[in-house]
Amino acid sequence: METEFYKWEPLADGVFHIQDLFGDYMYLVEGTQKAALIDTGMGFPGLRKLVEKLTDKPVIVLNTHGHLDHIGGNDEFDTVYLYQDDFSVYEKHRQASYRAGVIAGMNRELNLNLTDEVLQVLSCDRVERAFVSESSEEEEIQRLVAEKLERGSAIAVQGKAELRNMPLQIDLGGRVLEVLHTPGHTKGSVCFYDRENEILFSGDTVCSMGVMLNFTESVPVEEFMKSICFLKEQVGKCKVICPGHHKIPLDFSYFQKYLDCGQLVLAHPEMGVAEESACGRFFRLHYEDVSLTYVK
Repeated sequence: METEFYKWEPLADGVFHIQDLFGDYMYLVEGTQKAALIDTGMGFPGLRKLVEKLTDKPVIVLNTHGHLDHIGGNDEFDTVYLYQDDFSVYEKHRQASYRAGVIAGMNRELNLNLTDEVLQVLSCDRVERAFVSESSEEEEIQRLVAEKLERGSAIAVQGKAELRNMPLQIDLGGRVLEVLHTPGHTKGSVCFYDRENEILFSGDTVCSMGVMLNFTESVPVEEFMKSICFLKEQVGKCKVICPGHHKIPLDFSYFQKYLDCGQLVLAHPEMGVAEESACGRFFRLHYEDVSLTYVK
């Protein structure tokens, strides 16, 4: 099922997979008392409206890390949890000036041809996200942008999400998500483990295609490998890994793939191929169907 900006499907009992137009993944996990939305994508309109279609439980937001493509829709919700080591990253990635440059670059790289109106809304640091029906999303975007231009300032919000430090576990009622701190992509990256159902929500810590370690907020390859070893110890041979991007689902073999890829980077950093994207300049070393990016 899909709208103009989102696709979604049931993934497991009480779990929905949601994808936005940029290919950012979100997961709605429902317990008996409340639901958790793991990440909020780039911030296209209509996310809360969609979530309210999928659950009648109160919803909290759990961010796997503070990057703009995982926090964009946070202000549609009341309560957001983030690991404290990523608070400064979060504030930077909410700034309109930063978002505008990165989002415009991604729009070109992905050949999405988004309209100027959509790009303006996505770039706002605090946007009044429209809780609108699928048929009226484009009209609502135009209305929001018109209001912004009329006032000559950022679009106001009715309320700002309350940012809280991530606890050790999240009890949704009959379903507990364990919080596993996994420094790598960012220093404050976390994964969420549903131990009873053996589902790991890995954010950008474990994905197919690649994990980027070239940001100023990333940790060295050696530290990332420690996080992967920690995950192996904590979750063992879990049934399903739900990443933040690309192929879904993954299996536990990806832990070893990233350990092997990391060993290659440490032993032969010269094997990496130079790349440049909206995320900057870096080197990338491929191994099977994964890769690591890094700076020398």
